[in-house]
Amino acid sequence: MSTGTVATTMEHEEALGLADLFAGRMTSPAGYIGATPTSLIGRTGDLDRLATALATPDAGLVTVTGPAGVGKSRLVMEYFRRFGPGPGATVEVFDFGQVTDTAVCALMLRQLKEQFHDGSTSVRSAVERLGPGRHTVLFDHYEDVADELAPLLTEFRRSCPQVRIVTVGTARLGLYGERVVRLRPLPTGNGVAAELSAVARIPAVELFVQCARSVRPEFKLTAENFRYVLAVCRLVGGLPFAIELAANQVKLAEPDLILERFERGAGDLQRIDRHPYSRHSSISDMVGWVFARLRADERLLLNQLAVFEGPFTTRAAAGVLTGFDAAGYRTMERLIDASVLIPDERPDGELSLSIPNSVRLAAARSLVLLPDHEALRKAHGEYFRALAAPRPPAEAGTGARPAAGPESRADLLAAFGYWRDAGDGRSMAVLADALRELSGGTAQTRQCLRLTEEVLRTGVEDARLHARTLESAGELAMRLGSGAARGYLAQARDAHRAVHDDAGVVRCLGLLGDEAYACGDLERARRRFEEGLAVIASPARAGGTGDAAVGAGRYLTRRLAVVLRETGNLARADELARTALAAELGREDFGGVVSARYVLASIRLLEQDTADTRALFADAAEQVGGLPDVAERPECLEMLAITLYKWRRITDWRLLTATLGLADRLRRRQGLARPRPLNELTTAILATASQELTADDYTWAWRSGADLSWEAAMRLMPAEEAKPAAGPEVPTDIADVLTKRELEVALLVAEGLTNRVIARKLGIAEWTVVNHLRKVMRKLGCQSRVQVTRRLATG
Repeated sequence: MSTGTVATTMEHEEALGLADLFAGRMTSPAGYIGATPTSLIGRTGDLDRLATALATPDAGLVTVTGPAGVGKSRLVMEYFRRFGPGPGATVEVFDFGQVTDTAVCALMLRQLKEQFHDGSTSVRSAVERLGPGRHTVLFDHYEDVADELAPLLTEFRRSCPQVRIVTVGTARLGLYGERVVRLRPLPTGNGVAAELSAVARIPAVELFVQCARSVRPEFKLTAENFRYVLAVCRLVGGLPFAIELAANQVKLAEPDLILERFERGAGDLQRIDRHPYSRHSSISDMVGWVFARLRADERLLLNQLAVFEGPFTTRAAAGVLTGFDAAGYRTMERLIDASVLIPDERPDGELSLSIPNSVRLAAARSLVLLPDHEALRKAHGEYFRALAAPRPPAEAGTGARPAAGPESRADLLAAFGYWRDAGDGRSMAVLADALRELSGGTAQTRQCLRLTEEVLRTGVEDARLHARTLESAGELAMRLGSGAARGYLAQARDAHRAVHDDAGVVRCLGLLGDEAYACGDLERARRRFEEGLAVIASPARAGGTGDAAVGAGRYLTRRLAVVLRETGNLARADELARTALAAELGREDFGGVVSARYVLASIRLLEQDTADTRALFADAAEQVGGLPDVAERPECLEMLAITLYKWRRITDWRLLTATLGLADRLRRRQGLARPRPLNELTTAILATASQELTADDYTWAWRSGADLSWEAAMRLMPAEEAKPAAGPEVPTDIADVLTKRELEVALLVAEGLTNRVIARKLGIAEWTVVNHLRKVMRKLGCQSRVQVTRRLATG
């Protein structure tokens, strides 16, 4: 509010009316809504939600709310800048954040109140002077006057229903009919691969780069600094205000130094220039402002909830906080209304809550001073130890106890720290094993290995848990390509044998086989896989093979087929792959079927280059591409390149290079090194590609692999029509029972082909294949595709 406006308000206090307030508003719409200094990033969905709310005919009161510093005013400003108030309409802005004298706010509210008390006639008259149209009155930064403003807005809506009211603040007013548009901090790319091209598209990172360029135009995201920029954005929780303050530091410091400063504490960072739509000048100023507006019970609960390092549920709050009762729930609701707790819905439908990171850090500092701090830490550690513990089979899938998910990782780490301080090796082991399941990428895997090794140094008295911890250490070391993997896994195998845990022995043998395969020792890999299969088939296990052992047997069979594929024993590899596929068919695990079909298809394509084998591989590869991050995805792309290179069928070297670049990106995202047998072959192919292409083309193609789609990579496969091939001999009784078309369908089913591929090969509709297969099963007395396969084999 300008000095002249304040003076005019003070001089005409008695005569000031509503129309005069409109005429002498605190901020002009042009000043509030005018040209924006930067583009709006990461708010397309929020802008659409605001537009939908304001477009509703009965939208008399719309409140845009969210944490301090999240960019509420900026969003509203962008909306009116893009769409305007409408034909013949106006926007009147009252920005209480621009008032430095509280007496002026009181005066304005008093004048409004007096006008309403004079009756609705004067109010309507004042509005009529504005002219016809969809008029909007916008109240921004109203938090300090919310109690006085709310009843006035109720009367205003009753007197002037044709006027739309938009309020912007951290707390919703709670009025009847109020429509709320709640903003959250910008996404920071949890789950996004830590690669330059992917990180550059994360909204929080985009905002950092934009703000950095405003003070240092030549700044750009590079392979050297993008991880530090991402870490800063995640450290501040994606809050735009904090990101802006951090980005402003690039004038003097590089992102790694900015990260170091923020890790030490960023409360001293100041905004130099006055911001057009923000009332805060520093993070400490913002945090102090938030806490000053909380009641004593709200501050206490917030400090206690700061024991959670990440998002938490009300179930978790009740499980950790002592005496959390109905009053606690009501206080939590007020914290949500004040945007101090940010609600979100998890995939399982349960409500998740989080505290803005800057506020949580301040609350955590206060938590340390509370007398029940250690009791809260212990309760937190016990809760997440129970969350991490393996669930009994009776509880699996019942929802009786939630399982730890990726959002729990920060709290699992905090709980691990508590039990480490307590010297409880068993609890540390349980938490480390849960973290292993949630660790993705090299950094998290390396951190989890350090924790697991710490558990082994501390010691675990439970022999079974000790064996499982050794196994976890070996698996993590293997992901990192560490030479320690083999030693850990060998110790784990012996430890499982000592407690007669055959399932654990088989798992370790499978991991030892994978480790040997990754190192290129195919003979040792073969022995380990065969040893695991022998344990499963041993007489001591006759009649007592559990589901876990059966599942391990399917995996070992498939992996053994891969090893034999690499040694060139394709006939035996084909036999094993067919066995693995037959064992997977009929199960609900679609991923197992897809993996087995892919292995069989890769063996067939290496064995002979025909249209049929290419069609089989193309179909299997298409299904592999639809699976989540599994080890078969990058290997499938590499085998595609290897087989086409073997049969001299590569015509597009750029696409081939990009496909191998995509495989490399997938491996790095999974934190998996390329096995030596595949590495040697792909290295030779890339060397040829570098000769076929210019240096610039080769570099461009390799880098473009990061953005290559799976469908585009599959275009490497030549498209040719399948040629009829002589079928295998069929038992006479089966040939007499089935028609020619039914026999064709049955033979292709025995090859492991899906209904879709069979339909394509035979030139018929897929539903026709289904009908033929049903007749085949009925005539042969079979209940599944597996039984059809066996019937054809045995006659």
